[in-house]
Amino acid sequence: MPRQNDCKSQGYTGSIAFCVALNACITAAFSATLPIFLTVKLGATYFDASLFMVAGTLSSSAAVYMLGRIGDVPRLRYPITIATALCGLAGSLCLALATNYWVYFLVFASLIAIAGSLFSQLMALAFINDRSSTGFIRALASAGWVAGPPFGGLIATVYSQAAVFYAAAAAYALLAVFIVGTKAFFSQKTPFAAESAKPAAQGTSGQQSIVLTVLTLSSVHLLISICALGIPWRLAQIGGTEFHVGLAFSIAAAIEVPIIAGSNAIRNRFGYARILLLSCALLCVYFLTAALMENLFGLISLSVINGIVTGTMMGLSLIVLQERLADRPAHASSIYSNILRLSYVGALLVAGVIAQIISVVAIFWIAGVMAFCLCVGLVVWRPFGSMDAFAAEAPRHGQS
Repeated sequence: MPRQNDCKSQGYTGSIAFCVALNACITAAFSATLPIFLTVKLGATYFDASLFMVAGTLSSSAAVYMLGRIGDVPRLRYPITIATALCGLAGSLCLALATNYWVYFLVFASLIAIAGSLFSQLMALAFINDRSSTGFIRALASAGWVAGPPFGGLIATVYSQAAVFYAAAAAYALLAVFIVGTKAFFSQKTPFAAESAKPAAQGTSGQQSIVLTVLTLSSVHLLISICALGIPWRLAQIGGTEFHVGLAFSIAAAIEVPIIAGSNAIRNRFGYARILLLSCALLCVYFLTAALMENLFGLISLSVINGIVTGTMMGLSLIVLQERLADRPAHASSIYSNILRLSYVGALLVAGVIAQIISVVAIFWIAGVMAFCLCVGLVVWRPFGSMDAFAAEAPRHGQS
């Protein structure tokens, strides 16, 4: 019987991993092809295109938060996950048939926004089954972001943007089928540990600790997003082309994915506080070097630091939130998703304003100062100080 449960658990993990990777490919394909489609094919202004992306991100964040709050009710987990996939199917079909900017806008702010919560719901299901698998599955999501843009771009170039939407609709339909199959074949009789866990009471100090955790992680991800937005402008400033920007991003992604996959082992070895402090210190080095560097390939080589920090924080943030909110995995995953989304929006505003008012180089000087202040805050206030012991003592699924 234990062996049968192990097989079910492995099958469950494999099915969820496939769904996460496929969902990431869809999201990445949309992100890569929509800006050009809106401005070139649909005739939207740059302001309209920016409004579209920001409104879509904020709507998705709201949907992720609300569904994450109710997604921890056991009887609602699978219905919500399936419903989000079906919203993606319906939204993609609407986009394929639409011809007006405001129709695209409304569909993205409603159906596609709801579909945006699919990632957090899937990660919650993965955590319920085996918390040690979340790092590996999160790495597959990053791999999906590597594969999605060229695949979506190829379809849009050879066929049309409508073909991208039809392909996304087919993918969402496949996701719905896989989620139904996962529940039918792998989860009905599997007594996962997280399902039977009793919700832990959250006192005032516990709530303050979670708020401080979210604020700290959000600050680091804001800096990472500023890095991702600012480096293309900095490369172009010293004579770089689209090729050099793509090379820099590829190097970072190649380093990021394996680090995310090994995030559980890294956490167990070093603990949260030390990893976070080291990441902030590396960001200081990155920003200050990028501000001073005038050599093209020297600047590209800094992508190694970018990949290390991004991979570390992508994996660490999800783990720390899911363990702080172990009784509410869907809520934890929704917070994680919103940290990434809202930090990107914040970085758009910060980097754009600094570049417009001062200069591109000033982005990196100011971000470097912010990273240094964050390092000082971590050393003085130690918001994660108690989590090293927590990391060492937390039981691992399958080991207790």
